[in-house]
Amino acid sequence: METELIIIEFRFTEKHNGMLSHETGGKSMFLKQFIIIAMVIIGMTGFACAEANISVDPIGSLAAGEKFNISGTTTIDKVKKIGIEIFPKEFWDNLVAYAKEDNAGKVRFKELASSGDSANQTGINMVRFNPDGTQAYQTVDIPDDYALVIVPVKKDPSGKVTFNVEINEKVKKVPFQKGKYHMNVYDASMEIERPGTVMPNGWDVIKKKAYPSTTLSNIWDPKNEKELEYVEFTIR
Repeated sequence: METELIIIEFRFTEKHNGMLSHETGGKSMFLKQFIIIAMVIIGMTGFACAEANISVDPIGSLAAGEKFNISGTTTIDKVKKIGIEIFPKEFWDNLVAYAKEDNAGKVRFKELASSGDSANQTGINMVRFNPDGTQAYQTVDIPDDYALVIVPVKKDPSGKVTFNVEINEKVKKVPFQKGKYHMNVYDASMEIERPGTVMPNGWDVIKKKAYPSTTLSNIWDPKNEKELEYVEFTIR
């Protein structure tokens, strides 16, 4: 969204006895200050309006085992799909702490195929991408209470872009149990869905950006950087 600012300049040219009055000079200085302040305010408003975001509706009170809906709206331009990835809050908190070591921020999961690799045994590893180009690995267990769902967006009659999905047995065979949960809601327009792949996305917890599973050779390609919103909820 572009914001156009038109400035109209006024000039005071009052004269008293052949000299510009000090009062008029004060008015001119005040006007200049007013214009500068207006430019700053309008500029800030323009940036705020241009910011793309995702808004998630309150989930409400949930009981263990029950179905529930996740819905919301987005102002992201040309968005096609919204991704929703749910983790136990403790698991996500540990991921964030690990990702922030060495001021890295970027982390994703990787399944190692070679059981002969003594340094990194076969399984799911949390991989941190350090600023110096190195990678650090930490083996983790995939939590039972985890789910990933991709949902297409829709445009309502007013032009608002919305999304809605029911978290039921089709999404997760065993219902979520009581506990605290963290949910990443992100622009999944470019995501390639790979059935059977667990935790396929990358996250930058410092920039708060998502890097969905993609056909790009580098998941961290700037073209793959997507908007991300955090949500937390509790099942009692």
